[in-house]
Amino acid sequence: MSATHFGYFLAALIIGCGAPLQAGINASLARALGHPLLAAATNTIVATLAILLVMALLRVQLPSMKLISAAPWWVWCGGLIGGFAVFGGLFFAPKMGAAAYVSVTIMGIMTASLLIDHFGVAGFRENVLTLPKLAGAGLVVTGMAIIQFQR
Repeated sequence: MSATHFGYFLAALIIGCGAPLQAGINASLARALGHPLLAAATNTIVATLAILLVMALLRVQLPSMKLISAAPWWVWCGGLIGGFAVFGGLFFAPKMGAAAYVSVTIMGIMTASLLIDHFGVAGFRENVLTLPKLAGAGLVVTGMAIIQFQR
């Protein structure tokens, strides 16, 4: 593994460590605010403000309307998927437990990732589904089942 790939791996690992923590924080926020949708909205607003601040500090140039209108319709779905992920985490993780919630979401991520790669969806290049990849996914499912049944 090259130093660059190791850096990507480490960054993704650290980002992944934040997911169960974020779910717990947002669930606590939902209790404090009285509704999970208020917590999801607050999370999204805070994230948007943080990103806008970083963009201002880095002096990121805004795209032209021509460039924006040329984008395929489906590129706007990322925020919608992110909103569902935030809401799902804050609503389901406290009911299931962090490990159970994350193991099930990882199974979903793994399944979708294999299909997205295989068919080259959403801008990814085609990367054929192979038996070893299916075996790896099977191990993920096995691990998820062990976590679920140990509750």
